[in-house]
Amino acid sequence: MTHGSLFSGIGGFELGAQMAGIETIWNCETDPFCRSILKKHFPNATQYTDITKLKSPPYTDIISGGFPCQDLSIANPKGEGLEGKRSGLWKEMFRIIYETRPRYVLIENSPMLLRKGIGTILLDLSQVGYDAEWHCLQARDFNLPHKRERLFIIAHSKRIGCIGNIITKEKYQKSLHKEATRDSHLSLPIKRFNARSDYDTVRMYNGFSAELDKNRIKACGNAVIPSIARFLFECIQEHNNT
Repeated sequence: MTHGSLFSGIGGFELGAQMAGIETIWNCETDPFCRSILKKHFPNATQYTDITKLKSPPYTDIISGGFPCQDLSIANPKGEGLEGKRSGLWKEMFRIIYETRPRYVLIENSPMLLRKGIGTILLDLSQVGYDAEWHCLQARDFNLPHKRERLFIIAHSKRIGCIGNIITKEKYQKSLHKEATRDSHLSLPIKRFNARSDYDTVRMYNGFSAELDKNRIKACGNAVIPSIARFLFECIQEHNNT
């Protein structure tokens, strides 16, 4: 299977795909620092910069993307949801899905999307021939010492047939057994929260290399956790092979 990545950041989905044995054919990211990381670690992937100018990229079996959450986030109670300037970039992601028609679509965002726009996304996908399921997954269930809950929507083209859920309870429990132990959730010392030291430490501990510079916190804060991405890609592979 092949993979194309939108809103790629520093390559959380790319790294998860690589772990699952899936090649990333292209990615799309505006931030120069993030693009430098993508170029270093995925040199063979075609790199695009501006999603609003990206027209009909090469076909891939899977398209992933975590479109901006600023207009959805709980930190922005007055956010306009999918009508906002940033989160409204879903429309561009949807356009590319419509143009390329991948077998699978993988979307990441804030759990607040459940209150601010998931119905629109599901309707959009349905109207162009996709069934979808969604799950809220937490970092601490994948051997990381923080919660970091994110919503993942996985859609598959109706043309491949309705063959059950992509993520099942059994697959999730099996992944927990493989990736994490309950003892590992509190591997960092328990102490009074310090907004500087603890925030930096927890945001750093997410499965990426330690090579990133002063932009690391911002980049990692926006990134999809690779071990979760790997789990999702492996579920898609199994679904595709049934």
